[in-house]
Amino acid sequence: MFGKAIRLPLLLTMIILSIMAGAATTAREAPATTGTVSGVVSDSGGAVLQSAKIVLQPGGASVSTDAQGNFSIADLKPGTYSVSISYVGFSESIYTIAVVAGQNAQLNATLKIASSNQQVVVNAQLLGDASAINEQRTSANILNVETDAQIQSLPNANIADAVGRLPGVTLQRNEGEGQYVQIRGTEPRLSNTTIDGVIVPGPDPEVRQVDLDTVPADLVGSVAINKTLSANQDGDAIGGSVDLRIKQAIGDEPTFSLESVGGYTQIANGRDVGLVNASTGFRFGPNASFGKRFGLELGYSYDANARGIDDIEPAPDFNTDVNGNPTTETFDKLSEREYLYDRTRYGFAGALDYRLNEASDLFVHGLFSNFRDYGQKYEYDYKNSGPTPPFTGSSSYHTSVRRPNLQIADLAMGGNQVFSTSFLHYQIAVAHSRFGGAAGNPGADFSSTASNPDCGYNPTATISVYRPQFTCVNPTDAATDPTQYQLSDINLTSGKATQLNLQANAAYGANYHLGTYASTFEFGGQFRNEHKGQDAYSPTYDAGPNTGAASFPFESQFLSSFINNHYYSGSYYLPRVTDFDSIVSYLRANPSALPLDIVATQEASDAANYNLQERVSAGYVMNTLELGSRIHLQTGLRIEGTTTSNTGYLVAINADGTATTTPQHGSGSYVNPLPSIQLRYNIDKDSDIRAVYGRGISRPDPYQLVPYTVFTQGGGSTGQDLIQVGNTALVAEHANDYDLLYERYLPAVGMLEAGYFYKQITKPIYPENAIVGPGSTYYQQYPNDQIQQEVNGDHAYVQGVEVAFQQHFTYLPGILSGARLITNFAYTNSKNYNIVNRSDNPQLVGQAPFSWNISPAYATKRALVTVGISHNSANIFAYQYQSTGPGAVPFGVTGPNGDNYFYSHTQVDAQASYYAFKGFTVLASGENMNNEVFGFFNGSTRFVAQREYYKPTYSLGIKWTLHHE
Repeated sequence: MFGKAIRLPLLLTMIILSIMAGAATTAREAPATTGTVSGVVSDSGGAVLQSAKIVLQPGGASVSTDAQGNFSIADLKPGTYSVSISYVGFSESIYTIAVVAGQNAQLNATLKIASSNQQVVVNAQLLGDASAINEQRTSANILNVETDAQIQSLPNANIADAVGRLPGVTLQRNEGEGQYVQIRGTEPRLSNTTIDGVIVPGPDPEVRQVDLDTVPADLVGSVAINKTLSANQDGDAIGGSVDLRIKQAIGDEPTFSLESVGGYTQIANGRDVGLVNASTGFRFGPNASFGKRFGLELGYSYDANARGIDDIEPAPDFNTDVNGNPTTETFDKLSEREYLYDRTRYGFAGALDYRLNEASDLFVHGLFSNFRDYGQKYEYDYKNSGPTPPFTGSSSYHTSVRRPNLQIADLAMGGNQVFSTSFLHYQIAVAHSRFGGAAGNPGADFSSTASNPDCGYNPTATISVYRPQFTCVNPTDAATDPTQYQLSDINLTSGKATQLNLQANAAYGANYHLGTYASTFEFGGQFRNEHKGQDAYSPTYDAGPNTGAASFPFESQFLSSFINNHYYSGSYYLPRVTDFDSIVSYLRANPSALPLDIVATQEASDAANYNLQERVSAGYVMNTLELGSRIHLQTGLRIEGTTTSNTGYLVAINADGTATTTPQHGSGSYVNPLPSIQLRYNIDKDSDIRAVYGRGISRPDPYQLVPYTVFTQGGGSTGQDLIQVGNTALVAEHANDYDLLYERYLPAVGMLEAGYFYKQITKPIYPENAIVGPGSTYYQQYPNDQIQQEVNGDHAYVQGVEVAFQQHFTYLPGILSGARLITNFAYTNSKNYNIVNRSDNPQLVGQAPFSWNISPAYATKRALVTVGISHNSANIFAYQYQSTGPGAVPFGVTGPNGDNYFYSHTQVDAQASYYAFKGFTVLASGENMNNEVFGFFNGSTRFVAQREYYKPTYSLGIKWTLHHE
């Protein structure tokens, strides 16, 4: 089935490529009546300048240089032209050149720093900032770029942390690092991730977005966020598109660097971190006027982080009187959690290219990254078992061994060929993701055998609302005594989730003149086949019908040597914890004590497994007009067709207590026209205004399309059982996107931009929560349980303002010339209309009202110091408030059962480097220097659902480079 699905589209792709190749050959072989201007732009040190702007007059033809600093302007009538070459931060150069029919006029330009200060230091940071600014300046899209020099100037734990420093970007964090990006107030699913333009699948079996914590920050050459899209880009990016660029070999001289860093975090008795980076690049082979023809760049990155986490997770709720009426706010339980991680992350990236001529090349790019998110989890849940309400059950202890192993990889090959009046782009690619340990983490549960008459929330002892105290968590209490917890079950897992994408795309464009104005018409097509699924097994071992609970061992039999006397800075007491290996050894030695629970195993395994195929076929047309030197107009229409087919597994419990698994099938198809218009008006040579309209889509998460039913005991928002149900009727949501942006490019490498955006969203996807009551239409077999299902809503909007400023103050006198500042600010608001069982219109999930970044830096000839401060305000993680229906709750949307929010997050990082001698640089860094908390709350910040700390990490390292600039 998989082979049949791609056979016809591949055949069509081959036909299209053949037609395009024939057309290109005809154009190339026709008698030449026009000429070409090409060349290389570099700085005074010989480093090539990417995205330098080249404008020819008359006619206004405009191009920008590629990653190797090359440019080419074809289809020029014979005559004399004025060529202006500009690059923000450098002095503009103007040349006069003669174009002869059938010939190429070579123009190699060297630009100089535009500064009246002769003592200005030209370092990697200045050149990196200049490269980012100039790429944004010459892009058809509204774009934000972060170069490798900018990324490596701060201690980013992974590439998500680096992306989170860009304007209008907030992060969903996990375990002390960024995991998913949220662009312009939209949830992670509404943005895609590409590697050199190729969509890569997310490893997580339940979601579509890519876990960016899988990728080391130092592995990529640059990162770009496309906030608007051209017709030749994938349309599933309502929020934006994150493009990870693999570094390419650019200069003829070889480069090599090696870096080693070690650090320490003062938490959980001390935890170590380490980092190793290596890269090399060189061009080789025959020499030509544009340099050596072959280029090879290789990179490797490895980091290890034995992170420790002190975590509490209370359960906000309300008390009731004897008649069940709400009285006061409270906490049902307190969960104390300790995490000890041994996380390792490594990756390889490489790029090989062969340059056919000044403007044409063939290439192979690839990236592989592996993230072992390994660790131990220890959790005590303290609950009230009576006699004073609320009665929330007995206390318990849980431990697990976390073994998620995430991978992403891609390999792309293709070419870019430029002819006298046309061009051809073509590419085939394969992308893959894997999630080892997809079914969950092996673990064990222990139940308390002691009664806890006083185990409840203690408001009198609670000094800080962020650290609610309970009456039963002292060292002498039964709830903290390991001899009072008895083993009840053991859960083991094996298996994985994988996704494979096969993609082919091609585009053909022709240059023409609209009167005297240079123009380009382009059309192309793309096909992508995605196959995602999970195949995992989760055996549960618990009490069999003939096994007496009295024979089960107690927690005290499995204690480890780990003790944390400084847990949560002394605000809570953490009891002794267990060694999971000894628990597994007990199971192996006593298989009859905890036999396999076949029904529980079936429920945990079968319902989570699925198979899904998604095929996306797209075609587009796009026209670009250069109306003189002031107006750049791009219009396009992209049409994407999507078909899906999937299989899930329904587990039904029979009357005799056994379970039956039945395959369930679903399918769907839809076609989406996606028009776009992008206008850039140059007010003068240093400023412009952009106005953009585009239409985007966002497809449902793959697993939500599967007809599954998953039961989680006690997983509901107020402790009831949770039933999660798939929805084969889900359709993609759409958005009309409007943008207005002003850009001003400042002397001495700087820019100011301010813009407004508005996104009009239809059929937004959100999880509908309902309590099964007497009047419920569906799921009567689950009375009083919480049903959760992803559904399409009515409509929504998000709007916002973004402001960004960056400047190298090289024009200031003396030591002040080494200062630099990058800062950005974003404000957003949104509404999601007509949500079931709600009378209000809440903001969108993931929409943080405020986000900002401040990054001052100071550089001398040898030293560089950079500080990064990032802020994301509180934003909704999940809807759970209900004002109507069986699940309606008291105390309103800001009460203890309000929506679940991320706490606001402000983090301070810093790094200093000093060039010592002969290529050696010494590094020192501090990460999370303000020990910022991470967590969630319900409704209002005082209703704590989770708060965890990581403590600062301080590191020292050394880096050696073959060349020092």
